[in-house]
Amino acid sequence: MSLRNKVLAGVLALQAVIIVVVFWPRSGGPGIEQLIEGLTEPDVVAVTITDGEGKSLRINRSPFGCVLPGADDYPCAKNRLPDFLHRIVPLTTASLVTDSEASHARLNVAENSFERTVELELADGRRHKFFLGTSPRGRSGHARLDGQDEVYLAPGLSAFDAPVREDAWVDPLYFSVSQDQAASVTVENPTGAITLEIEDSGDWKLAGDPPQRPLDQAKARNLVRAASSIRLSRPLGNRDSDSYGLDAPAATVTVRQGDAENREERVVLIGARLADDDGFVAKSSESDYYVVVDETVALTFIGQDLDSLLETPVVPTPDASN
Repeated sequence: MSLRNKVLAGVLALQAVIIVVVFWPRSGGPGIEQLIEGLTEPDVVAVTITDGEGKSLRINRSPFGCVLPGADDYPCAKNRLPDFLHRIVPLTTASLVTDSEASHARLNVAENSFERTVELELADGRRHKFFLGTSPRGRSGHARLDGQDEVYLAPGLSAFDAPVREDAWVDPLYFSVSQDQAASVTVENPTGAITLEIEDSGDWKLAGDPPQRPLDQAKARNLVRAASSIRLSRPLGNRDSDSYGLDAPAATVTVRQGDAENREERVVLIGARLADDDGFVAKSSESDYYVVVDETVALTFIGQDLDSLLETPVVPTPDASN
């Protein structure tokens, strides 16, 4: 190694030591306090999370957990809000990282440079806002209360735990039917209607006249599986819109359960592709809410035709002797 390279290596090593010394969490001493003094989980009635690109999500507490007001109070997944708040309430001032405003940008907890801001609204009208920044170790982040210079280590809380995507707060399974109980599945789209019916053997058959080629059972089961479990990308709300295209849906999926005397029918409509979005609108007969489903989910039904469910014809291999 040349002298120049040795000098550069020494400088880099020295810089690394300085960074560790400056930003290594320091004990808060005997005056350790709760980061947000007196905070308890039931106090919080709403949370607003904003990411570094300006996208925000508001979550309101409800008698059943929480809802998303931006999607007409679409319900959150069970315990989603309490689980999130249980990461915030225990935070303390035990591990001081820095008390210098000059370090805020480096740790991504500055006013104009941050990973997340989290604003808590309490039942008594008070508000608490804090910044979440870089993660020095797994599932921990740097946290700074708004209006203060001190930055503390937040064990168990990072930007990853404060998503601004709606689907991260709700149950992503929008439509679900037990696949074992499905008696028939019909998919209608511009190419026509296809109905699969279960046989006593457990195999599927096509309703109507038999096709020229046998039904591919693996492909049939895949279609039934897709129709029985539809996941959302994000909720839209409970109000219809002409832009959703559901008056003339691109596809209609009907799943029937039970025997002929006790038949239950559930329907999912697939509508239009949203502008500037990879997803399509969907509406289930089991829900008051309209949602967006991923493009691949929608195209499974929009692009389904009879030929793609049949066994691939065997092409004879030319006889080399001829």
